[in-house]
Amino acid sequence: MSIFMIKIIACVSMILDHVKYAVPEMTCFATKYLGRIAFPLFAFLAVEGYCHTSNLKKYYQRLLVFALVSQIPFMLFRSLLGNWLMLNIMFTLLLGLMAIFIFDQFGKKYYLSLPLVGLIFYMGKLFCVDYSYYGVAAVFTLYVCRHQKFLRIVVFALLNFVYYYPRLTTYYSVSNVISYVCATLPVVLILAYDGKLGPKTKYIYYIFYPAHMLILYFISMIF
Repeated sequence: MSIFMIKIIACVSMILDHVKYAVPEMTCFATKYLGRIAFPLFAFLAVEGYCHTSNLKKYYQRLLVFALVSQIPFMLFRSLLGNWLMLNIMFTLLLGLMAIFIFDQFGKKYYLSLPLVGLIFYMGKLFCVDYSYYGVAAVFTLYVCRHQKFLRIVVFALLNFVYYYPRLTTYYSVSNVISYVCATLPVVLILAYDGKLGPKTKYIYYIFYPAHMLILYFISMIF
């Protein structure tokens, strides 16, 4: 499975996840659960971008620019959920990549890197980025365990369990269990990654992200 195919799956999953907020009548199994697949795949794509970019500074700058461009469409879309005071997912990815960069810079000086990485996790919650601390930690986890496939599955499953634990205990239901499974499933899909890029679509996701939220927002105004 190439990077291109993973992007396609992630984008389709994101649409499924978001369309139910614009058109509640479209709520079904696919829109309720399969949308959970999207974020872990985008976190993986961010990690791959970090590992293979020829210019890390430009990569950060590109993410920041599109994070700023996406913020108004994101807030309009989030207004459909009644909670628009958040930062969009590109800020989440930026914080995750910052955690990775710090971890790499300090090497094996874990007494320095881990507290700083933990601080960046907390910043995810403090600044109300999409997916909060979990989103930042997901990016970091997928990077740190990238060379050990089995460990990557186990650690990511544990991270998801910590994130979903309150809903699995306080609000236990089959629905919450399915959400947890679907949110963990992407790490298995990532194992099918063959290292190939596929057709080059460098800016398509960056444009697709704010564009699809604007389209869904205007559709919700019609319905």
